[in-house]
Amino acid sequence: MLRISPAKRAVVIGAGISGLAAAQALADHFEQVVVLERDELPFRATPRPGVPQGRHPHVLLSGGLSALCDLFPDFASTIAQAGAHAADCGLHLRFEVPGQEALPRRDLGMAFFMMTRPLLELTVRQCVQERKNVVFRSGCRVVDIAATPDGDSVASVSFMTREGELEVAPAHVVVDASGRGVPTLNFLKSAGRPVPEETVIGVDLGYSSAVYDIPAESQPDFKALATMPNAPECSRSGLMQLREDGYWSVVLGGRGIDFPPADSKAFLAFASGLETPTLYHAIQGATLRGEIIQYGFPESRRRHFERIGDFPRGLIPIGDSVCRFNPVYAQGMSVAVQEAVVLRNLVTRQATQDGTFATLGQEFLCAIQPLIRSAWALSALPDLAYPHARGERPADLEKALEHQAVLNRAACRDPDAHKLLFEVLHLIKPVSALHSRDVIRKVTGSRGPMLEVPLVA
Repeated sequence: MLRISPAKRAVVIGAGISGLAAAQALADHFEQVVVLERDELPFRATPRPGVPQGRHPHVLLSGGLSALCDLFPDFASTIAQAGAHAADCGLHLRFEVPGQEALPRRDLGMAFFMMTRPLLELTVRQCVQERKNVVFRSGCRVVDIAATPDGDSVASVSFMTREGELEVAPAHVVVDASGRGVPTLNFLKSAGRPVPEETVIGVDLGYSSAVYDIPAESQPDFKALATMPNAPECSRSGLMQLREDGYWSVVLGGRGIDFPPADSKAFLAFASGLETPTLYHAIQGATLRGEIIQYGFPESRRRHFERIGDFPRGLIPIGDSVCRFNPVYAQGMSVAVQEAVVLRNLVTRQATQDGTFATLGQEFLCAIQPLIRSAWALSALPDLAYPHARGERPADLEKALEHQAVLNRAACRDPDAHKLLFEVLHLIKPVSALHSRDVIRKVTGSRGPMLEVPLVA
């Protein structure tokens, strides 16, 4: 049996998108990377129990695609060969905002791909499996992360195998990509350390997803459609996109008691209540394939691990374990893979220094804050527009929401504003780019003194 020194082994908890990206980020600098996954990993692009949203539509934003291409050379070609549909954000996405025309079709030079979540995960996993030093252990339930005797560092991960046997994997670095972050929280408690402060926004989002077969003669003239809600009066939103199998994924969202139904007739009726009729007209004569599935998302949660001084060495929470975003904004996967790029860069730098990775976790948690802060601001402001939303509102929330409305209107008439808006929404540029003095003056036509537009930290 091959014996790997703990100093040369990293363990990743979770084989979702964030765990796979983290494994790739670590593989160049560890003799072995072990990926532990509770589910049995399928050989085909099929949903699995450990991804409760896996049957719902997912969007890989342009910023996420760019990060995956950074981690995996030529990933765009790989996912296209797997069957995903390539699209440009300006040419193939119909973006509808209440109170104005849909954004004009423009070639923004911003690529994204449309596919099911299982296809994306399978493709990324196959890329990682090409690394000979990455070992996948499926059907394994993590029990805990153990600390060194002084409690300052991780030492190992214990887990139950599918045969019911307890195994221990010594490790120098442990990445918690479990999603819920329970292994990290339990480790902090058992080591007598503080748990992180949290920022929570209660959204009470519900959404229902369906798959439709649209006849060839009725195919839409777009590849994806996003219909935004008329907040705060109405929370109904809609998304539809072309799948790799030629069917269309359709998801309807609502908040509070306005939960989208799972009955086919009621689903159509709900769609007819969107601010614009495009989605309803697209599926009105289509054939429903399978059942309509529902999902409830009560709250967005951001854990401030970066505020914990002297964070345990070798412990690295990532993705949803750090920040769980409202899925309606499609930020989760893209932020996670961008975090993995940050991890890769830090590991590479520290490996060329002393090679101990002693400060890796602390530096990583601080380095990803700009990514999280920007995505959080993009989702928090529209979420807090709803009166029933729970969370601390900035004093000038109304002003910030009006600024967003001005930007949306400017994007209709100005190609540069259109591209900038989408670069921010797709996590290519930070949200602060929308709040520069030059941008504010341009979109408002103001030449006088500028007032600051608030951001949610």
